[in-house]
Amino acid sequence: MNVRESVGIALDALRANKLRSFLTLVGIIIGVASVIAVMSLVEGLDRYVSTRLSDAGSDVFFVDKVGVEFDFTRITERLKRRDVTVDDAAAIARAAPHVQAAVAERSAAATVRRGDRELRRVEARGVEPGYMAVSDLPVASGRPLGETDTRTRAAVCVVGHDVAGELFGSLDPIGRDLRVGRTRFVVVGVGERKGSSFGQSQDMYVLLPLATFLRLYGRNETVTIRVKAGGQESFTQAQDEARAILRMRRHVRPGAPDDFEIVTPEMFMSLWRNLSGAIFVVIIGVSAISLLVGGIVIMNIMLVSVTERTREIGIRKALGARRRDVLAQFLIEAVTLAAAGGVAGLLFGLLLTVLIGVASPLPLYVSPLAVALGLVMSTLVGVFFGAWPAARAARQDPIDALRYE
Repeated sequence: MNVRESVGIALDALRANKLRSFLTLVGIIIGVASVIAVMSLVEGLDRYVSTRLSDAGSDVFFVDKVGVEFDFTRITERLKRRDVTVDDAAAIARAAPHVQAAVAERSAAATVRRGDRELRRVEARGVEPGYMAVSDLPVASGRPLGETDTRTRAAVCVVGHDVAGELFGSLDPIGRDLRVGRTRFVVVGVGERKGSSFGQSQDMYVLLPLATFLRLYGRNETVTIRVKAGGQESFTQAQDEARAILRMRRHVRPGAPDDFEIVTPEMFMSLWRNLSGAIFVVIIGVSAISLLVGGIVIMNIMLVSVTERTREIGIRKALGARRRDVLAQFLIEAVTLAAAGGVAGLLFGLLLTVLIGVASPLPLYVSPLAVALGLVMSTLVGVFFGAWPAARAARQDPIDALRYE
């Protein structure tokens, strides 16, 4: 049995019947392309989310009233809790030995204007001094908000890079005015450029002193506390200390559940893994169906091929070919067909990945594992669905095969 000859026969059949070959392999192509595109997307997003969480600070956690929750009933129940307050943040910062800083923040969508230029739905954040350091958000020019700004409820702000560009153009924003809603503020700083995330700018914000923000938007809402631990090694202790301080301040009985939530970067990562895992399973299921359909089509084509080449099988056996030689020949042809579909699916999947990357803000990463998995899956489809036609060819009696018309 000549492996090269069997592969050549399969490739000749592909070239001789291009349309039939394409229709035969379309299921394999779609299945492999889907595997590669989806794995590239999920892997790219995993790396992106991990990087973003790392940039945000692996030693930073949040305290708020609701936490990470998507069940409407639970969200409704948690919204009935007591608000988290600015005083809670001050208590954590003052009494927790393993906490480096704890700052309160609140946000609201605002319209920001300067002259005839206007930006809608800009995120206005009321923040305490030290917020930019805790959030790893340094200023590119000017200064951050300070204690004096909060104490005097100063009408000053720090703007994001895109806000500065849209409203001031080539002018230096420092010392110039803008309006947040109807209130005039003086720009004292411009945040360092952070770029975009999933196509959304991270530089469309205005930071206000929290006391000024509360004067404008009211005090009767909860705040979020951003807590920075003294280091990664003390991250767990800082959470325990914050929890104990808040339970004591809020008079939570021993054994009763917390009436607030502590949110860590690992929670966001776990949430993303669960979400991406569900997406991955669904798409892989669809890809598996495509491969199954492609395998069935290959099996049917191979059965037709066995019928068309019955006399050839008889001649080969008459010339001394053994059953295993005929079996191997048709099995190699089936595998070659499936592998050709796998290669075509690989190229199509890579092209699809590039197009998604160009046409969308989604981060992509072509994983070598995805490429290998696509090719292995297509080869296994050829082996599995080519086994029966190959076995049928191998079982044929040479005399009956030679008589076949």
